Amino acid sequence: MRHPITILFWLACAIPSFAATSTNLDLSQFFGGREGCFILYDGRYDTFLRYNPTGCAKRFSPCSTFKIGNSLIALQTGVASGPEFSLKWDGVAHPITAWNRDHTMRSAFSNSVVWFYQEIARRIGPERMGDYLRRFSYGNRDISGGITNFWLESTLVISADEQAAFLRRLWSDSLPVSRDAQRITRELMQLSHSDDGRIFYGKTGTGGDATAGVARLGWFVGCVSKGERRFFFATRITAERDAGGRQARSITEAILKHLEL
Repeated sequence: MRHPITILFWLACAIPSFAATSTNLDLSQFFGGREGCFILYDGRYDTFLRYNPTGCAKRFSPCSTFKIGNSLIALQTGVASGPEFSLKWDGVAHPITAWNRDHTMRSAFSNSVVWFYQEIARRIGPERMGDYLRRFSYGNRDISGGITNFWLESTLVISADEQAAFLRRLWSDSLPVSRDAQRITRELMQLSHSDDGRIFYGKTGTGGDATAGVARLGWFVGCVSKGERRFFFATRITAERDAGGRQARSITEAILKHLEL
C-alpha cells in the first residue's frame, strides 16, 4: 500500500496546479476512542489530508490556541513590545503552578498562562479585538462573551479547517498585521529544531475544569517546516476526560510520525 503522503503527491501531480486536492484517511487508531479530527495541509502541492472531515468543519472554542491571535494583535497594537514584554503576577493562586509567577510573553505563551493573556486582551480592548478578529476571519469572530473570557469555552468558536487556514496566512505573512508581529508570533510557537533542519511549531488548547484536572476539549495546531516545505496541521479531540491539549499534541505527534513528517 502506498504511503498517505505518497498518495497526496501523486494526486497533486495528476491534476492542474490551481485545484487543491483532498484525501480522507482513517486515523481513528490514534485517538484512543475519543471523538476528534485531524487536518494536514501540504503547502507545496496544495493538498489536504483529513481524518473526520465533518469534524474538521465543526466549530469549537479555541481555548488557548487563541494565544496565537491574541499575541498577533497585542504586538500589532503596541500592547506588547515583543517576546520579552513582561507582566507581574498579582499573587492570586491558580491551579497550574507554573502560572503563579511573573511572566514574559515568551514564557506565558509556552506555559499557556491564562491570566497573562487575559490582561493583554483587557489592554487591547473589545473594539480593537473585534476589529482584528473580523480582519483575520477568525472563526465566528464573536467576542460577546467578554473581553477576558470570549475564547475560553465561551462565544468564540473555530473549526480545525479554519485553524489550518489561519496558520497558512500567518506563515505567508498575509494577515493584516506587520511582518514583525507575524515573525515574532511564529517564533513564540517554535517547539523544536532538529539536526536535519526540520522545525516543529505548535500551540495546545484545553477546555474543561482545571481545578478538578478534567479536560474535555483539546487542541493542538501548528506547522512542520523544512526549508521551503511546510505542513500545517490542526487536531481537535473531545471526551468526558483525558481530552486536553497534551493528549491532542501526543496524538498529533504520533500521526506525523506515521506520515513520516
